[in-house]
Amino acid sequence: MKLEICTLCEYASEHNGRLTIVDSFDVIVASKLPWRAYFHFVAKINIENNQKKYQEIRMRIIKANDSNEILFETKGSYNHSDKAEKMNLLAGLKGIIFNSLGEYKFQVFFDNDLLIDHSFKLILKDDK
Repeated sequence: MKLEICTLCEYASEHNGRLTIVDSFDVIVASKLPWRAYFHFVAKINIENNQKKYQEIRMRIIKANDSNEILFETKGSYNHSDKAEKMNLLAGLKGIIFNSLGEYKFQVFFDNDLLIDHSFKLILKDDK
């Protein structure tokens, strides 16, 4: 598997395998804490010639310096098609509460193999 695109954004959609990504970012500017998340995560993965047949996909957001501090986690089954060459992964994240500033990671696992480890920061808007 090879990661081709990985980003956080304001909005994302897919139609017939084509991705639409609006306002990509890796720094979130919060007006105050706690901050309630409203954003999307998007990844395009090349799965051509993948020999391993994964059964489960798991996504989570963690604090970068403490993997035990999990803000969001979900999992589901993954059915691999022998004909598939690419996979678009989209997640709309709404209502996740961030209580502190700093660096976070959006991680994606296939079974227990970490495929995506995407860092982003949450900073506070300057009140000047």
